[in-house]
Amino acid sequence: MKDGISLIIPVLNEEKTIATIIKKCASQSLVSQLVIVNDGSTDQTRSILNKIRKKNIRNPLITILSHESNMGKGAAIKTGLTEVLGKYVMVQDADLEYSPDEIKYLFNEAQKTKDGIVFGTRSHHRKKGYILAQLGNWYLNLMFNFLFGYHLSDSYTCYKLIPKIIWQKMDLQSNGFEIDAELVAKMGMQGYQIKEVPITYFPRKYAEGKKIKWLDLFKATGVAIKVRFLASKFT
Repeated sequence: MKDGISLIIPVLNEEKTIATIIKKCASQSLVSQLVIVNDGSTDQTRSILNKIRKKNIRNPLITILSHESNMGKGAAIKTGLTEVLGKYVMVQDADLEYSPDEIKYLFNEAQKTKDGIVFGTRSHHRKKGYILAQLGNWYLNLMFNFLFGYHLSDSYTCYKLIPKIIWQKMDLQSNGFEIDAELVAKMGMQGYQIKEVPITYFPRKYAEGKKIKWLDLFKATGVAIKVRFLASKFT
């Protein structure tokens, strides 16, 4: 348990995919724990999770937590962080855009890196999603690389394998999607090195449940600037 990977799975209205993604994640030999956080879902997600809870699965250990109302992806991640036990922690989206079968690639690379931090980059993949989303990600990469001296090609990837001890040091405050900006920015301020490895990506459409919006781009910018220039106040 302590040497494996804890996956935090924030969930909001993912009744079509939640059972499948849990099954896929639980089948990974490197994954020792799933921490599922139901962030105020209003569809059948809660019912599905209750059925999974009743099965009393223990390999890997499955912990199911709930927010009574929607608090945001960042809030769900912070709740999940209170329960993680593994040496490494990753966030796994509850949809099927990312393949858990590729977690091993990040883990293997982490064993070779100084800080054990590995991001899965989608930059090489044909299916990169909407053109506007690609432009937004290009902008975020440019911003993080300029502000923090990184050379990232996919700063906002969901797949970020990071040692638990580093997650705990970050003292994350954000409640929305901007938690990724806060995480990358704070690691940059503390001089952590990030390695990237290519992963596959299967983007879904907004009609299929994709939730991140353009407003989140501006929130990410604000958080990154605050961390870079007002770090002492961002606590």
